[in-house]
Amino acid sequence: MVLKIVFTDENNEDFIKIDQELSDYYNDLLGPIAIDYKNICLNYKDYFVVLVFDDDLPIACGSFVEYCKDTVELKNLYVKEDYRNHGLGSIIVKKLEEESKIEGYDFIILETNIHMPIAISFYSKLNYNLIENYPPFVGNELCVCMKKKL
Repeated sequence: MVLKIVFTDENNEDFIKIDQELSDYYNDLLGPIAIDYKNICLNYKDYFVVLVFDDDLPIACGSFVEYCKDTVELKNLYVKEDYRNHGLGSIIVKKLEEESKIEGYDFIILETNIHMPIAISFYSKLNYNLIENYPPFVGNELCVCMKKKL
């Protein structure tokens, strides 16, 4: 396994493909909830994307987008099943945090689903703290929001 990390944006074809795998994963995991859940997520532009490749195969991704002047939102974190539990998710999050800090942001926020306790635990181990749901997730009981000071 030869890993390569690439920084790109939301228009990258490999990112688009692996992001579709993430959507399929959510659909399989959450069923009808995923459709309602996806409808509340905004379509942002100007993503900063981290892609991880095994040779030429994209195996993991993560991204952030500006949420407000001092805060970015972590999005699209996904590692293909065969590559999980090898620290790739942590590596991606750390790269995103580093780039966020370089770009002058003070905070990183994220939203995950209440039916994904593994994700909540993962982010907690990376020092993300539970917060009140932020827009557009205010009042949505399926959402769990978290925040970290960079």
